[in-house]
Amino acid sequence: MNEFLTYEFVVSQKTQGKWLAARIGLIAFYCLYPVAILLLGMKYSFAAPLLAFIPISLGLIIFITWRYVSVDYEYSVTSGTLTFTKIYGNRSRRKIFEMKLKDAVRIAPLADQNEVARATAYTPEREFMGVSCMSAPDIYIMLFELHTGKGGEKRRAIFYFEATAKMLSVCRFYNPSGTVLSKPTR
Repeated sequence: MNEFLTYEFVVSQKTQGKWLAARIGLIAFYCLYPVAILLLGMKYSFAAPLLAFIPISLGLIIFITWRYVSVDYEYSVTSGTLTFTKIYGNRSRRKIFEMKLKDAVRIAPLADQNEVARATAYTPEREFMGVSCMSAPDIYIMLFELHTGKGGEKRRAIFYFEATAKMLSVCRFYNPSGTVLSKPTR
């Protein structure tokens, strides 16, 4: 395998659970906002100017807020460095963490109960989700120590991600002793 390998994979968050509730809440807000502005305008006798303000402000509010309920997760590996990024509304990116794959304590399938027990015993302080939903096939966990910027403190962390055969081979290449493989369905 090439030492300068680059691999990236993007997973879209499914609309269920808290994500569905957030979308319903935003749609309710989008519907109630114009009514509230009109009622406020009628109370203070300036409803006519608000008719022009409402569509502009509502469009701006939708543009700013809807991206936060339309999230994609991207993980990429470049020369052994894993970078996990959240992409909001296909427009803005936010790097969540970056780590060397060789520093991972364990990379294992979530379906293996022994590995789940090991992850629980590891007692992670931080949890990162890079899966479309927790019922997705081929979910893997990665246990690692996250280096915080202040004073080089280390915090135990767990990263849930949807593994592909290519990602598993990359993990196996950079961290053969810490990677546990199962048969992927993709």
